[in-house]
Amino acid sequence: MRFTLFPFVLTSLIVLSVNSFAQQSFSPADPEYYAMERQQMRFDDQQVMLFNYRGFVCPRQYSMTSFTNVQFLPLTAPNYTFNLNFLDHNTGKLVRDDVPAIWDKWINEGKGEDPLGCNFRSNSSYLMVTQDEKWQPNACFRSGTFHKEIENQWLSYSVRSCTSVSYANDEVFVKLVLRNRKDKPLKLTLIPQQIAGQMNCDGMKGSATPHPVDAFTFGSDQMQARVSSDIESTSEKGFELTLPQDEYVTVYFAVQFYSPNKPAPPIVQKDISIRMKAADSVTREKLRWAYENVPKLESTNQKLQEYYYRCLLSVLMCRYENPKYITNPFWAVGYWPFTISWDTSYASDVLAMLDPKSLKEAILTDFREVKMKKTYVSWKGAEWENLYIQEPFALQIMIEAYLRHTGDYSLFSEKAGDATVWEWMQRWVTELNTNYRNKEGLMDVGYDTQKIIEIRTDGYNHVVPIVNVLTVHLLYRMSEWAGLLNDGNGNEYLRDADKLRGLMSERLWNEQEGWFDNLYPDGTKEAIWTDHLFDALGTDYLTGSQVNKLVSHLREGEFLGKYGIYSIARKDSVHWDLIDSDWGGGGQYAGMPGRISRNLYKQGFPELGWEILKRNMGYIEFFPYLPQNPRTDAPIQDRSSMPLEISAGAGMEAIIFGTFGITIDKERLTIKPNTHEELGISTLRDFKFRGKSYSIQIDKRTFSVFRDGKAIATKQFGESVVMQ
Repeated sequence: MRFTLFPFVLTSLIVLSVNSFAQQSFSPADPEYYAMERQQMRFDDQQVMLFNYRGFVCPRQYSMTSFTNVQFLPLTAPNYTFNLNFLDHNTGKLVRDDVPAIWDKWINEGKGEDPLGCNFRSNSSYLMVTQDEKWQPNACFRSGTFHKEIENQWLSYSVRSCTSVSYANDEVFVKLVLRNRKDKPLKLTLIPQQIAGQMNCDGMKGSATPHPVDAFTFGSDQMQARVSSDIESTSEKGFELTLPQDEYVTVYFAVQFYSPNKPAPPIVQKDISIRMKAADSVTREKLRWAYENVPKLESTNQKLQEYYYRCLLSVLMCRYENPKYITNPFWAVGYWPFTISWDTSYASDVLAMLDPKSLKEAILTDFREVKMKKTYVSWKGAEWENLYIQEPFALQIMIEAYLRHTGDYSLFSEKAGDATVWEWMQRWVTELNTNYRNKEGLMDVGYDTQKIIEIRTDGYNHVVPIVNVLTVHLLYRMSEWAGLLNDGNGNEYLRDADKLRGLMSERLWNEQEGWFDNLYPDGTKEAIWTDHLFDALGTDYLTGSQVNKLVSHLREGEFLGKYGIYSIARKDSVHWDLIDSDWGGGGQYAGMPGRISRNLYKQGFPELGWEILKRNMGYIEFFPYLPQNPRTDAPIQDRSSMPLEISAGAGMEAIIFGTFGITIDKERLTIKPNTHEELGISTLRDFKFRGKSYSIQIDKRTFSVFRDGKAIATKQFGESVVMQ
């Protein structure tokens, strides 16, 4: 099928929902576009996030009302669990909605009741019966039923619920729609149930061990939770509600978290529905804002399109606009409330397109907080004396992205703490030369592997090839920037880069293996088969032969796996680690497939770049957003790591700069797209560059470029369109 794309009418024609909404069309600006059935997800309850730019909670599976894992910093309660139970006045029976807790106790401890035996076994509990569960950004929709004849009396009602979190306050909303199926009124007491191991407020003294205060309030000396509703009738047990026969009744609840030195919220609140709608509006506004500020992908390859936007959603869910954080917005690594330059660098082009001011602030925050000593910058400032040597290289990538999209070189004169950005980068060069250069002139990080990447086997230390490659790249870039800034150190940086480049090829390149070796103080060498080395493909300082031989290892059974790449090649029997997924072997760090793909396109290997992207797209059948380090051969994300990672933005960047072939060199924009058999007819529209909007349509045999909606060129693949 062929069609004309301009004017742009494709969104309403081909953007189909990825779930049960398929009969209705939603665009990626709508939360419904990202909806996924809960049973389709390969996440545990604590990994399914309801997020609204302030904090998050996690809805529990097999319950209409339960959620857990509360984080509204400085308030945290990872093991806090809330649900409502339903007490029927007619039969006197309690219908429980804490099925997840019952499951956990039965499966993990062999105690309590088997939930599958409840509702019919003698003396067993009565439980709500789950029917459907669906997630979308900041909303969990659940439905269930209870239908039992108890002592010759029928108790039959349905429940539909929606759970979401607030943007403006530290609170969670639960909307219930109940229907009494029988022919007489149903009187219920809705009883809040709250359980937690600890409830903490960072920086606050007192016990974190919680206890019940009353039917509606639960908490510790540091943090409290109050359950409120728009139901006006209350008792010492909970909220009193009468359901008329065969009618739908809608009620709202808010679970509000606060420190005990603040007044407890009212139990009855008539405006909860208004606040819940306001939270939904923010969720929609943010998605619309993101959609409008990045290039829009429209493709007959629906999997590609969905992958692109789930990468965007993953980045967006890392954006905190919490006024209590050190910066607003604060770009977290993902689930953890830290910002780390290495992780951010994988999505730096996305941030530069989405919100360049926030990328600039992320750069300044890193210099100001890290101070070349502490890589981990939490929501309240840098913590722990732990430094990743990737810091200067990550900052280089972030600065390059900011300059690429803004052309704003005044960034270098911005102050961050006691120095300007340029002075900080010069300090990093001095630090590398002073504390990491060995007698031969190579960069030696010493014994500690944590300075590179955290793996559980030794050997990836001392003279690590990628550190030397990236130092060469940094020095050449510093020489270029010095020239632009009229700094006299440019020639010195250039000489150092040339020297290190020569040493690196002479001492580390293994021609027989087609790989760079690690070099140790005793003169021995060893090849560590890590995907970290493929970052070298993002530089321009390897020989053609070196590039070709490195790329030759990206093959089946070595680095390629079902959903992308292994972080350590399978043939490395010394270091390959099944469990330590991100860098140890059995999986892949979220940003690496996209970054490697983008660099393969750059180096002239488009088919291999597409192959890695295509494999990585498989995850979106199981994950609503992309996790930190899923297994390469199975859609599994361990609980010890994060279910969300900002570096997933690298997949989006691979499509923009790789598949669609966009290159920016100062004021020159070059477009040289690639096509693939499975790509279909695809359009990237509204790529913004220096005040103009560019769109690229890829057809079977040609591509077309449009500027501000007007066609300017149609060419064969292999040709370029250049604007400057």
